[in-house]
Amino acid sequence: MKKTRPEKIFYRRFVANKGISFEISAGESDLWIYLPETFTVPENLKKELLDYLILLRKQIESYMEQNPDFYSSLVPISVGDVLLPEIIKKMLTASSKVGVGPMAGVAGAVNYFVGRKLEELGFSQYIIENGGDVLVFSNKERVLKLYTGNSKIDENIGLKIPAGKWGVCSSSSKIGHSLSFGNTSIATVIAQDVVVSDCAATFMANSRTIDEIVQKGDKLVKAGVIEGAFSVMDEQIILTGKVFPVRLR
Repeated sequence: MKKTRPEKIFYRRFVANKGISFEISAGESDLWIYLPETFTVPENLKKELLDYLILLRKQIESYMEQNPDFYSSLVPISVGDVLLPEIIKKMLTASSKVGVGPMAGVAGAVNYFVGRKLEELGFSQYIIENGGDVLVFSNKERVLKLYTGNSKIDENIGLKIPAGKWGVCSSSSKIGHSLSFGNTSIATVIAQDVVVSDCAATFMANSRTIDEIVQKGDKLVKAGVIEGAFSVMDEQIILTGKVFPVRLR
C-alpha cells in the first residue's frame, strides 16, 4: 500500500559514494534505484525503466478495475485465470503464503519486476527502494538504516543484510497512512522474495500486542516464509529469526 515517507530520507541517503542513483515515478510508485557498478547512467536506461514501470502499473490498475476484490480484499483470494499478468500472479502467490490481501505486496512486486528488468539489461547488483520497501541485490554485505520513529533506535541501529538478493520491507501502524489494524511502530521483514517480505511486513504490523507479533513472526520463520524480522512495539525491540542489527556508530 502507498505510504508517506519520512523514511525516504534515510534509505535514499544512506548509501556508499561509489556508483550512481536516480529516481523514477509513476502514479503512487516512486522508486529510487542505486547501481554500485557504474558511475554514469547508461543512455536511455532511465526512460526504459520508467516505461516499464508505467506498464506494470497499467497492468495492476486494469486488473483492479475488472476485479475489485483484488484491491479491497484483506485476505488471500483465489483466481483461476491462467492468462493473468505476471505481476498479478506474483502478488496472489505471495499474499497466499502469508495470509493477507494481494495489495499488501504491491510495492514489493513493482520492485521485483523492475529488478528483473535490470538483470535482463545486464546489471548484477542494485538496490531499489519503493515506499520504504527495499530490494537489495549485492555481492557483499550491506547495512540499511532503519526509520522507526524512535530516535534512539534510528540513530544507532542498522540492519546488516548478507550478500545475495533480499527483500527488506517495512510496515507500520504509526507511520504513513497505509491501512493497518495494529499497534506496531515498525515491522521490518527480511525474506528472499521481496513480495513475500512486503506482505509479511503488513501481516506483522497488524499485531496489537507483543505476544501477537512474536507468534506471527515465529510462525512465518518456522514455515520458511521469511528469514527474520526486526520489530518495534511499545518501545521494545523484537527480533525474530535470522536478523542482524548493527551499531551505526
